[in-house]
Amino acid sequence: YWKSGHYRSRFSGSVQRFQCLSCSHRFSSQTFSIDYYAKRKVNYHAIDRQLRSTGSIRDISRDLRVSTDTVLNRISRLARNALAAHQTLCATAPQSEDLVADGFESFCFSQYFPNNITLLAGKDSQYLYFANYCTLRRKGRMTDTQKKTREILEQRWKADPKALRRAFDELVDQINCDGPIRHLYTDEKREYSESVKANKNRDVIDHIRISSKLPRTVSNDLFSVNYLDREIRKDSANHVRETLCFSRDVNNSMERLWVYFVYHNYRKPYRIHPTESRTHAEVAGIEVSRIQKALKGY
Repeated sequence: YWKSGHYRSRFSGSVQRFQCLSCSHRFSSQTFSIDYYAKRKVNYHAIDRQLRSTGSIRDISRDLRVSTDTVLNRISRLARNALAAHQTLCATAPQSEDLVADGFESFCFSQYFPNNITLLAGKDSQYLYFANYCTLRRKGRMTDTQKKTREILEQRWKADPKALRRAFDELVDQINCDGPIRHLYTDEKREYSESVKANKNRDVIDHIRISSKLPRTVSNDLFSVNYLDREIRKDSANHVRETLCFSRDVNNSMERLWVYFVYHNYRKPYRIHPTESRTHAEVAGIEVSRIQKALKGY
């Protein structure tokens, strides 16, 4: 490409334009920017910091003096970069450690739409490899009025009864089965064992089922996902129990989570100790130079 003039904007001032020597297409220095087509500068570091410190959307908008729509837009931009960085780095992880999987339950829009966010983490590193989302049917104790409300809502839309199984099928497909036997720890949900038995790599996956009633201590084989559950509940405002600050939109809920997961994997210390400076990704075997390159400017 070569330089091809400038243009001025109220947002960025003077912007350099270029022309591709191969296809003659024109573009500018803003084309590949996270602020492409934005009309106002917003501090992304402040948004990232508050998202992992139980800051709500309204709280962030008040702090930055912008609208909630602007905050949601910037979170979406951050999330796309977070997903791209994670996808690039996760592909370089040796994935040689044992794996732990479980579901994190919350709700979106109302408690009539509970969800299950299935997590796949390293047993030793607590590095999150994969997460997906599915909506479940409301269960548990309900009053007669609540049961009638659920019936009315289900006349318009009803959750897939096999949603949890399909979500775990997708998770099992993400396991790297090249090499020796892979050990996968889960709790005793029926859907988990059915999914592993039906998977094409069932012969190289050693599925170990652990009771969810055991104490959730460091010695528990499910500690990695229990630890992630606790951190999400503690740090994400829309997942804190019994609160008015809940997710109103599925996409935004997962965008906020992936921004948080990138912080957890690549920037948060593995342990709070004076002699420990590694991140969860480094413990999982990802090179520091790759992490720095992928997160440059993030």
